[in-house]
Amino acid sequence: MLKFNRKNEFYNRLWVSVIAISIVGFLVAFAYHPWANVLLILTIGVLTGVGVWEYAQMAKSKKGINPSTNLMIGVAVLEVLAFYISLVYPQWSNLALMIIVLGFVSFFLVRFRDPENALLNVAVEFFGVCYLAIPFSFILAILYPRPELADGRWWLVYLIAVTKITDVGGYFVGKLFGRHPLAPHLSPKKTVEGAIGGFCSAVALSILFCSIGRTVGWELSFWHAAWLGMVIGILGQIGDLAESLLKRDASVKDSNRIPGIGGVLDLLDSVLFTSPVVYFFIRSL
Repeated sequence: MLKFNRKNEFYNRLWVSVIAISIVGFLVAFAYHPWANVLLILTIGVLTGVGVWEYAQMAKSKKGINPSTNLMIGVAVLEVLAFYISLVYPQWSNLALMIIVLGFVSFFLVRFRDPENALLNVAVEFFGVCYLAIPFSFILAILYPRPELADGRWWLVYLIAVTKITDVGGYFVGKLFGRHPLAPHLSPKKTVEGAIGGFCSAVALSILFCSIGRTVGWELSFWHAAWLGMVIGILGQIGDLAESLLKRDASVKDSNRIPGIGGVLDLLDSVLFTSPVVYFFIRSL
């Protein structure tokens, strides 16, 4: 019965992943069309809000923590939208910083009426917004880079593909050859062999992107592809373990109950750690 349930879970995750990839692929392919642009920004905003809600629910499972969930969601979504506005309208370049500062102040203001555990709650609220809103903002910045750079859609596909192949490679290599636990107190099924397999998969796909990209005018040198793949291969797995750390502390298996994927945090935990790397790499070009 246990094997049957695991098999069903695998196929559910597979089908949901295929549907999600198809929807994202469609939106990204038409990302520079006005209507798709709006849908994509709304999608990122919704994912940010749901992710913050999941984080807040995990925090509430700990005694004494009662974050202002609605306020967190509002600040996080506004931060993502403000970041996008600052990309489109350079004269508003400080808007995102203003939102995060105002959000920080607001977390204190709501505690004036109920100061119990204020230190803990404010820290949880501010960290939760930064944990989700900043990486999601970077995703939009990757998709819509400076005009003189290559098509941002290729960069976003690169980010998601190389990050996710780390998970896939780690899963299958760990399943076949895993013997030594990587972090038994966080994720007992992850192994050192799987981590090495995920790392090598990220580097290999990054180099493959380097070769294919030249045929479509997307330039990425071999050495840049190699070291960027290495960094993504490491940070992607750290992001996965980081979310496992939060879930372990909250005593939950999944961040949500969305069929096939668990939750937004479960789906995008590794991307939260790799999107800043790709963003800053693009900025350095």
